Amino acid sequence: MDPLVLTIGIIAIVLLIIVLGTIYYKNKFQFTLVKINEAENNIDIYLQKKLDILCRIVPVIKDNLKEGTEDFEKVLLLKSKNINSFELNTELEKGMHQFIELLDINPSLNEVEEISTLQCELEENEDDLEASKKYYNDNVAYYNRYVHVFPSNLVGFIFRYHHKEFYSDEKEEMFQILKD
Repeated sequence: MDPLVLTIGIIAIVLLIIVLGTIYYKNKFQFTLVKINEAENNIDIYLQKKLDILCRIVPVIKDNLKEGTEDFEKVLLLKSKNINSFELNTELEKGMHQFIELLDINPSLNEVEEISTLQCELEENEDDLEASKKYYNDNVAYYNRYVHVFPSNLVGFIFRYHHKEFYSDEKEEMFQILKD
């Protein structure tokens, strides 16, 4: 067999493998990004709902307590701030802790029917939010692995895919351990 034909054949096979590998990993990235975007949209919805519920709780608590609600009332300011989901999540967690502290300090608030109803809504929303964050974090773990591990990292570099952040530090620490 002619060495030129053999060389061209080998080059063609190598190029075919490279093209198929690139397509495969590009599709992996795209599929994972679709899942991440879906989770981000759900998280945004649940964060907004959490903010709305906390904002509805503020006047009820203010009516039942005459003082000590100033820190919790800052939740209302979040509606006017232009912050990303990660920051909003952090601020809402602070608001949630302040709300729970107010309930602990003032047991009479637990007897107010409107607060109990809103607290149930908040707990349901919190369950949905946590499930969405878990789904997001799981898919970001896959995505980040593609970004950092050979050979998918080459495709990630070519198409400018970058590391994404997690919603909890615990998941980030697990990813760093697995990555190393």
